[in-house]
Amino acid sequence: MGKSDFLFHFQIRISISSVAMFLLKTWRSVAFGIYGFKNFTKKGFLEHSKNFSSEDMQARIEGKNCIVTGANSGIGYATAEGLASRGATVYIVCRSRERGEAALSKIQSATGNKNVHLEICDLSSINDVKSFASRFCVKDEPVHILVNNAGLLEQNRLTTSEGYEMNFAVNVIGTYAMTELMLPLLEKAAPDARVITVASGGMYTAPLMEDLQFSSKEFNGVEQYARNKRVQVALTEKWAETNKNKGIGFYSMHPGWAETPGVAKSLPDFSKS
Repeated sequence: MGKSDFLFHFQIRISISSVAMFLLKTWRSVAFGIYGFKNFTKKGFLEHSKNFSSEDMQARIEGKNCIVTGANSGIGYATAEGLASRGATVYIVCRSRERGEAALSKIQSATGNKNVHLEICDLSSINDVKSFASRFCVKDEPVHILVNNAGLLEQNRLTTSEGYEMNFAVNVIGTYAMTELMLPLLEKAAPDARVITVASGGMYTAPLMEDLQFSSKEFNGVEQYARNKRVQVALTEKWAETNKNKGIGFYSMHPGWAETPGVAKSLPDFSKS
C-alpha cells in the first residue's frame, strides 16, 4: 500500500469514527429527552409519588445531624428546609456569607427550628473544603446525613486558583473531598448514616472518560456538566462498595427538571421553554 492509499484509508476511518460518535451522541440525547419527559417532569413526579409512603414522608428526625452543601437556594435550600421542618439539626454549607445568612434566617423562620447553622465553604477549593472539614470535625459529632447538592454549570472554561477546571472542581473534586473528609463522622452515625449526592439525568448523555478537565477539544459547559454527573454516580457506586461494612448508605439521585436559580442562570433557554 502506497503512502497516498494509506492516508486515504486513514481519513476514511476517521470519518466513519466521527459519524459513529455523532450518531451515538445524538442517540443518547434523544433517549435522554424521551426518558426525561416521561420521568423527570412534574407529570413524572406525580406518577412516581403514588408509590411514596405517607409514613416515610412524615418521619421525624430529631437528634439527627445533617449537612447540606449549596443550600442557599434551589434544591439545596428546599432540602435543608425539609430536614429542618422534621426536627433535624441542619448545617447549611454556602460559598456566600450574605446569601447563606439570608437562607439561614428564612429556614429558621419557616420551620421554627433554631438548630440550623451556617457554614462557609467554597466547594471549588480543595483547601477550603479541608479547612471546613477541620473546623467541623472538632465538634466530634456524628453526621447522619450528608447531602452533596452544591453544583455548577459554567459555560466558559474557567480555571480555579488551584489549577482545576471550574465545573470539575465544584462538581467532582469538591464532592469527593467533602465526602471523604466526612467519613469518620459518618461512621460515628452508623448504621443510620446516609450520603446523598444530587446528580443529574443529564449524565445519561455522556460516558465516563479520561479527559476529566475537558481539555482535548473546544469546551462545552453543558457536556462537561453531564460528564461530571456521570463521575458522581460512578463515585457513589465506588463508595458504596468500599464502605459496605461500615453502616453508611450511599445514594445518587436526579431531582427532576426543576426551575431553580442555578438553571435559570446556566440554561436560560430551559427556563423559557
